[in-house]
Amino acid sequence: MASARTRILIADAGMLFVAALWGVGYPVSDALLGRIGPLWLLALRFSATSAILLALFGSRLKRLDRRQFLHASGVGLVLAATYILHIYGLVYTTGGKQAFIVGTNVVMVPFLMALLYRKWPGWIAVSAASVTTAGLLIMAFSPNISLNLGDAISLALALLVAIQVIFVGYCARRMDPIALASVQMLVTCACLLPLALLLEPFPSAAALGQSWKGILFLAAGPTVFAFVVQSLAQRHAPETHAAILLAMESPFGYLVSIAMGIDTWSLQFAAGGTLILAGVFLSEWETYRKKGTGIP
Repeated sequence: MASARTRILIADAGMLFVAALWGVGYPVSDALLGRIGPLWLLALRFSATSAILLALFGSRLKRLDRRQFLHASGVGLVLAATYILHIYGLVYTTGGKQAFIVGTNVVMVPFLMALLYRKWPGWIAVSAASVTTAGLLIMAFSPNISLNLGDAISLALALLVAIQVIFVGYCARRMDPIALASVQMLVTCACLLPLALLLEPFPSAAALGQSWKGILFLAAGPTVFAFVVQSLAQRHAPETHAAILLAMESPFGYLVSIAMGIDTWSLQFAAGGTLILAGVFLSEWETYRKKGTGIP
């Protein structure tokens, strides 16, 4: 039987891989928006996601009782709102910049946990979240930069991401995590598809022909695989710790943006990245020095 620390180590590796996939998703989505409307990009992505999950794990939905299904559906509604803000934020700002702003959810999670559970996380966890957030802000903003509508949307998105991390952690320890991920995707699809049908014209055949590989990648990697692994991993990791590791999506996303020629390497990126890594290592040390996980 694996020890608590071994389970957390495996969960940490899974969340780092999820962060990498989510990071790649920002510039890929940004590129696809040049050919497909934002709502149809989401609707097609989550339609493919739902089909994959039903084919692979449809039978697991029977394991959920009514209360569990309602809780999972609530997380799905939060996720749908999250992706709407994500895609419309990208209309007004860049993928790399949004990735950094959204990463500030790591400092929101401890405060939200304190409000929900009336228990303040340890000072090391709060310090790690604060150091990580400082690194993200350094990477996102230069001294003379100005905020735009996309940045404001991305900040609201960061709050929803923090709420989603907390909800997933709570639900994943009380139900089948794969069924939880599946219901999230199905509810998100059920919200997004009608909106796309009502508010946007269907993409042209040429646009779909140019974009289907990117949509399939977003569905299979940053969505199906990533959310299943997140739900499994958060059974064994405290929420503040999980948020810090998942914030690594920001530097991962920026590195991909650099590789795609969208952004350029800078000393500011290196300085911010150093702080982010310091926050991650501080969080790891804080977690492993404990005998238990302290998960509510």
